[in-house]
Amino acid sequence: MFKPIGAVSALCLAAAALLAGPAALAQGAAPTSSLGTGARVYDQNGEEVGRIVKVSGDKIAVSIDGNGLVVPRNAFVKGAKGPALKAPKAKIVAVLKQAEADAAAVDGALKPGAEVRSADGAAVLGKITAIAPQGAVLTTREGNVTMPRAAFFLSDKGPAVKVNEKQFVEGVKAARARKKGG
Repeated sequence: MFKPIGAVSALCLAAAALLAGPAALAQGAAPTSSLGTGARVYDQNGEEVGRIVKVSGDKIAVSIDGNGLVVPRNAFVKGAKGPALKAPKAKIVAVLKQAEADAAAVDGALKPGAEVRSADGAAVLGKITAIAPQGAVLTTREGNVTMPRAAFFLSDKGPAVKVNEKQFVEGVKAARARKKGG
């Protein structure tokens, strides 16, 4: 079963950038026609790692051992058997397992009353007042705001978001202006 997890997807996108390094590009990009839903995906050694379950623009979702991996189109190279990722299957699966562990740690830290910090840890942006299916509700100086789970990571000081204080405040103000139609 394909489990798209926001945090996992975000981490896997970063890992995919590593998979598509210069050596992978030297092998040649996978033909676009080979990157369709249902296509088998292989590792650098030709071992099958999964199947493409969704293509959305430049992002391709691959089901690997029941987990979801979202990678940019350019992370694929032309392999002997079909589209391939430039890493051994063991490394791809290890990245997924680490991402799952990281997501579970973040989920465990997202509790009502927890302070949420900026990416650099310097500022407390708010406190979690509730957990919603789409993320966590924070009480901030700018009012209540719901942040998606994928926006969080676990810092040494607890839950944090992936932006600094200035970016957070600007983002909240811009979202409120859009909501008001302004």
